[in-house]
Amino acid sequence: MARDASSSEQGFGSFLAVGWDRRSLIALGLLVSVGAAVGYRWSDLIDSSGGMDWLLAGTWVWMAALLTWRVSLRRDLVFLAVGLVGGGVIEWWGTHTRIWTYFTLERPPLWILPAWPIATLAIDRMARMLDRVIASRVPEGWFWIAYWVLVPSFVVSMIAFARHTVEITATQVVIALMAGVTLAVRDPRRDVVLFAAGSFLGIFLEYWGTSRQCWTYYTEQVPPPVAAVAHGFAALAFARGADALNRVIDTAFDRRLAVSGNS
Repeated sequence: MARDASSSEQGFGSFLAVGWDRRSLIALGLLVSVGAAVGYRWSDLIDSSGGMDWLLAGTWVWMAALLTWRVSLRRDLVFLAVGLVGGGVIEWWGTHTRIWTYFTLERPPLWILPAWPIATLAIDRMARMLDRVIASRVPEGWFWIAYWVLVPSFVVSMIAFARHTVEITATQVVIALMAGVTLAVRDPRRDVVLFAAGSFLGIFLEYWGTSRQCWTYYTEQVPPPVAAVAHGFAALAFARGADALNRVIDTAFDRRLAVSGNS
């Protein structure tokens, strides 16, 4: 996670305030456009007879505020791409193994996929805010301890939760991916704040989805605790993917510069 040394002299309020600028309006416009397009395309699935859903509205207002903070074109595009692909893989695995099902019985529904890159960016922003709050307050060594307690504990819990599907190849691949993500730790501070931010947002997302029966887990819990924390682990996986994609982009750009310089 990039840390702005110049911001260390700022108060937290000033740190937040400078993150919203004219680019924020562009990001907000794109978010509203995506939401409107999804709502129009799948308008038949919207039940307008139940009145205002304040939990849903509050969650999306909060995510909109996060998405419009410290907008960075390349960084955000990379996270959006990784979030979309990674979210698609997660949804495919979960719905095909029937660990969870949607009320439309689609496996998975296309209308849920845009929520993943949006949540990915929101979690990234929350993690950067949290990192600013804990800067110089928590010894670096504590992050190593927290990482090796929290992340492996989640992996074990998720394997136990999905144990009835371990004979399915897709679940075996997911277990291998979780092990790879866990072992590929380089910056435990970044990973711990991402894990915490993702888990926090996951509580609200999962409670909304399961309490409204938009999706239902095989345990019928509202929601299963491991499902909420899974958003924190997904944030780690997506960060690993973003790191890899950035390396590919940088390598391709450097090669292009080298070819241009030799021509």
